Amino acid sequence: MRPILLAAIVVLAYPTVNNQELILPLKDNSEINAGYYQKRGKRKIHGAIDQNTPIGTPIRAVADGEVVSIYSKHQYMRETMRIMRRLKIKPTYSWPSAKRRLTRCRCTRRIRRYSRSPWISGVYLTIEHKTDKGKVFKSQYMHMSKIFVPRGKKVKQGDIIGLSGDTAIIDNPPHLHFQIRHKGVKRDPKKYIRSFKHYLL
Repeated sequence: MRPILLAAIVVLAYPTVNNQELILPLKDNSEINAGYYQKRGKRKIHGAIDQNTPIGTPIRAVADGEVVSIYSKHQYMRETMRIMRRLKIKPTYSWPSAKRRLTRCRCTRRIRRYSRSPWISGVYLTIEHKTDKGKVFKSQYMHMSKIFVPRGKKVKQGDIIGLSGDTAIIDNPPHLHFQIRHKGVKRDPKKYIRSFKHYLL
């Protein structure tokens, strides 16, 4: 008797919030410029998706939820000025000017060493969502230039929550750093949002 091989077809079920699948944070942009599994250092992985986009691109809430944390432009620039003083660089409250001065110093490693969390994420916000099956997760949007919603604000899918930027980005092009977290652990956004293009490192 010939052996019979049974092939199991795995169908990935994408989560829904209020009966809607999650949407892309950047409208009509499904490109991934740095994937979840891209290595950062010897042991770490990226743990997020980067999407290159011009500064000022509108960012959308991927699903209904509530804004649970923000790191404002004011908080970010206060920390930027502290880092600049530590590096003995003349501080400025303007991020474009500060970035030019930090870039000229060619001291990215020292910038990261002197920075305190969460400065390295730039201006960012976190939205908490609950799926139709009761699973609670968070979406995070980093390196923003502006935030339009306060902490505690309930948002609807597709609401413009802010604009993309290049805060805390010294050596790379402006991009949105998009994360999904469940129980505090980073998850692959492609397993939550169907529309992201498949990315192979």
